[in-house]
Amino acid sequence: MEHTGALEVRVDHKIEDLRIAIHPNDGLDLDLFTREHSVLISAGTSIEQLKAGKGALGEGEIHLLNECPVGTLQVSETVASGLCFSSTAMVIRDGKKIFLVYK
Repeated sequence: MEHTGALEVRVDHKIEDLRIAIHPNDGLDLDLFTREHSVLISAGTSIEQLKAGKGALGEGEIHLLNECPVGTLQVSETVASGLCFSSTAMVIRDGKKIFLVYK
């Protein structure tokens, strides 16, 4: 599994449901190199919880955007509510699954 460091979560009202965006440099940490990827998104407070299938938000997309500041995770309001409006989160990729782990 690949992961980023802790990223600052910012809600972007222009982002549609179940879409997230990170800077391409943060995407390198996840071994993502193309602009967008279809993924299954889950959010929770522990990776064990997420691997067990808890916290599933659904099928969505992750976008690598130069306009997204490095160290920032831009999310829709739907994803932000799944993160309990936490100010930081780590992005973990396991194949086509994206786990958003927050405190």
